[in-house]
Amino acid sequence: MDTQSLIENYESGKSLPQAFYTDERIFEMDMQHIWQKYWLFAGVTADIPKIGDYFTYKINKDSVIIIRGDDGEILAHYNTCRHRGSLICTKESGTAPKLLCPYHQWVYNKDGSLFKARHMPDDFDKSDFGLHPVHLKVVEGLIFISLAASPPDFEPVIEGFGPFLKPYQLHKAKIAAKKRYVLKTNWKLITENFRECYHCGAAHPEYCKAVIGANLKESAEVYLPEKQADWSAKGLEVKGIDFVDDSFHFAVRYPLRPHFESYSLDGKSVSVPMGEHRDYDAGVLGLVCYPNFWIDAVSDYVWTMRITPVSASRCYVDLSWLVDANAVEGKDYEVDRLVEFWKVTGEQDWELCENNFAGIESSHYQPGPYAPSELDVVKFVDWYIDRLREGTRSVM
Repeated sequence: MDTQSLIENYESGKSLPQAFYTDERIFEMDMQHIWQKYWLFAGVTADIPKIGDYFTYKINKDSVIIIRGDDGEILAHYNTCRHRGSLICTKESGTAPKLLCPYHQWVYNKDGSLFKARHMPDDFDKSDFGLHPVHLKVVEGLIFISLAASPPDFEPVIEGFGPFLKPYQLHKAKIAAKKRYVLKTNWKLITENFRECYHCGAAHPEYCKAVIGANLKESAEVYLPEKQADWSAKGLEVKGIDFVDDSFHFAVRYPLRPHFESYSLDGKSVSVPMGEHRDYDAGVLGLVCYPNFWIDAVSDYVWTMRITPVSASRCYVDLSWLVDANAVEGKDYEVDRLVEFWKVTGEQDWELCENNFAGIESSHYQPGPYAPSELDVVKFVDWYIDRLREGTRSVM
């Protein structure tokens, strides 16, 4: 069956046919109709705290420079020189007073304008050769970019995420730890895994110990009204955001178990409260923005996850742990203890996702039905298929 027929004939409520996870032609469709259209989480402003600090983010064949400008603003440019196309920033991060192409030394200002092009004729107009800009939005310290000529409206994300994120003051936070995993799996399997807890009871004993209802044997609903009243009294946002129609962002706040102060193996706090928080009772804030962004935040730290597909069978997963700007390592937190909960839980997930992909590669893989507890996976897969249908029909 050709790829267009696979897209049009997909049966909702079942896992995707094999080709959606393994075929490089469909991977290219994913890139074209989702990753080069939608808003992508690139990083946090804490990654580039000083003027001239930058990092690069590569999505498929496009490399993007994200840099802090002369007025402290965050800017994004395609990482390709306007002379003969060389990469300008060849490192993943650094600090640069100006952006210098290493090939023929064309020099660009932080805002992307061409500052100097040596040995060019007198009538050469530098204003015609600035770096190509990339769409960029900052939401309370989170940096999103889009490679589309006309990206989807991002205002609902800003309006929805803003009240949840404001108490953390991420624009003032500091990165305490970072880690990258290279996984042999398809990006969609990571997303599917993170949209259900059907697997949690058996696979995540540490997570189930911390989160009411994660084992699907109990419910947090009986605790929610009282907890939401407490959270609202502290000025914390409690009204969740669900995926609807073609929206691509989600937010929820849910409680930890009684006597758990944080996402930690022993349930105790791991750092000082972040930003405007004054205690360890803010529950868990979960944010998602398709296709590549996840946050889990508790009162004393924020954990971010960025997914970046490399091919149909390979992904990078980049994790960051952020703490309050004034938290002192060795006094207020220990890095090993800060990261241990998500190191354990994440590595359990990475093994599951790689095993899932290895099984899907089998000659006898067939799509199976999702369980009722996997409704959010169904919503994601339907969203994904609808985006491919929209994209492929528009170019037919």
